[in-house]
Order: sequence, then C-alpha cells, then structure tokens
Amino acid sequence: MSVHRRVVLSWVRPCVTMLLCVALAVLALRPGVPPRFASEASAQGLSEYTLGPGDSIEITVLGEPDLSRTVSVRPDGRINLPLIGDVEAAGLTPTQLSERIATALRSYLKNPQVAVSVREFQRAYVYLVGQVTRPGPVEIQRGWTVLEVMGVAGGVTPRAATRRASLIRRGTGQTINIDLDRLLSKGDRTANVAVEPGDIIMVPTLQTRVLVLGAVRSPGAYDLDDGARLLDALASAGGTADRAGIGNIGVIRNGPDGKPAVTSVDLNRILRGDATLNVPLQAEDVVYVPQGPLVQWLDVLAWLSGLGLVRSVFRF
Repeated sequence: MSVHRRVVLSWVRPCVTMLLCVALAVLALRPGVPPRFASEASAQGLSEYTLGPGDSIEITVLGEPDLSRTVSVRPDGRINLPLIGDVEAAGLTPTQLSERIATALRSYLKNPQVAVSVREFQRAYVYLVGQVTRPGPVEIQRGWTVLEVMGVAGGVTPRAATRRASLIRRGTGQTINIDLDRLLSKGDRTANVAVEPGDIIMVPTLQTRVLVLGAVRSPGAYDLDDGARLLDALASAGGTADRAGIGNIGVIRNGPDGKPAVTSVDLNRILRGDATLNVPLQAEDVVYVPQGPLVQWLDVLAWLSGLGLVRSVFRF
C-alpha cells in the first residue's frame, strides 16, 4: 500500500466513525420509538395495533436496564413496572403506551425515552351464539369482518332469524344490528361489519314457525320470515291441493285464555285483490285448509286438541 493511500485512509476512517456516531446519537434523541424498535414495529405492522390481555410486550427505557423488561398484559388489561406500579395497557397502541410510561417516569427520570414492542400476540377470538352451523369461538385475524367469521362458522341454520342478528362489542357493550340476510343471501357488502377480539355475534331463532295442515301439497311445520302472512304459509306448503276448500281457510291461534280460536279466510277474495284478508301470522299459528267447501270447525278444533303428537313430530 502506498504512503499516499495510507494517509488518506488514516483520515477517512475516523471521519466516517464520527459521522456514524453523530447519526446514531441524533436518532436516539428523537422522540418516539428508537431506530431498532421502529424497524420491528414497521415489520410487524404495529403502528395501529391495539394491545389486549395476553399480549407479551417488551419495554425498553433507554439507559435504564433495571427498568427495561418483557411483561404480559394481565386479564385486567394492566401491566406492572418498577417505580410507577400498575399501568393500563389494554386498548392502547404500543406508541400510546410508551408515551404513557414516559409520562409516569418523568417524576423519577429526566426526559425518559421509552420504546414498546409486541413480542407475542394473544390469539384473538370472536364468539358465535345461536342459530349458526358451528357455534362457539372462532379465531380471527386482523381486518376480519362478519363475512369471514360466518364463512369459518359454516353459515347459519335454516331456523336463523338472519334479519335480527346482532354484534355485541367487547368492553363497551355496544350492540350493532346485523342484517345477515342482506349480507349472506343478497351479497350486500354495506351490511358487513368489522369484528374485534372478544366480540359476540348472536343469531336468534326465527319466531314465526307455523303449522300448515289439511288440503295442501306439503303439510308440515314451516319457519317464515318476520311479518309473514297467510299467502306466505300456503306458498311454503306448495300451495293448496285439488278440491281444497279455499273459500274457508282457517287460521287457528290460541287466545289470551289459552283456548284456540279460528279466523276464517276466503282465499278467493285475496286472489281478487282484497289484501286485508291476507292476515299476518304469529308463532305457533295453525293454518288449516279443509277438504271441500264445508267444514265443522268444532270438529277440527277437537282434532287439534290432540296435536301434541303432531307438534312433537314436526318439532313445533
């Protein structure tokens, strides 16, 4: 190596070393997360992550190794640190928590620099209750919505009241109405809702289950949408059979005294446009279509009084 080259290197190396030291010092004095932790936060996408119970976090107080440690967020949402004791962590981002810790440490240290990074995430769950194919906990990922959760759960059962589903938000207890009929059946993404860990999705049971008996093509028990009427029940049963007495269809319902009463309906008038006779149905109504125009309702009611066996067969 020439004398000239050795002289140049002997001058350049100290300069480079000094510049690096200055750069690191400037970065270390910047507020917020130091360079090493900033790179980790960027890699893990933690800038908006909200801490929760079970998360394992590393807390570093620059220049204070006795105050730096790895802790887990307790079920009550808090962590415990030297000097300052319990600190609320759940519901905060790592940046917010670092600022809260730094504020608390200012009573003991001059200009404390605190960095918080997530080392291990708690597995997050949403809980499904009611008329879903697979009720229970569903493990979720960041950014999931009700649509992804219902897909993992296998959708809803035939008895689900999809228009009356709801989501109960963890912590606040806020209830958000969810129209699963629009979301799952019609593909309306405006009915979709983002989920958060600990949310509860409730899918109630259809309340309008009726029996359709007599001269219909498919007698049985049918779950109808809220607000269903007589024509909806007849359509579900495949329509009336041949020679049915459609001029005297009975809607049988228990009264306040527990005794059944009959409302007679002329289907011919409904078909001619009299919508007032298309009566709304209630849960446990019985729609009876007689064979022929003549019917003795007292005999029908007497027969229905032994309907316990029929109800058990149809799970009514």
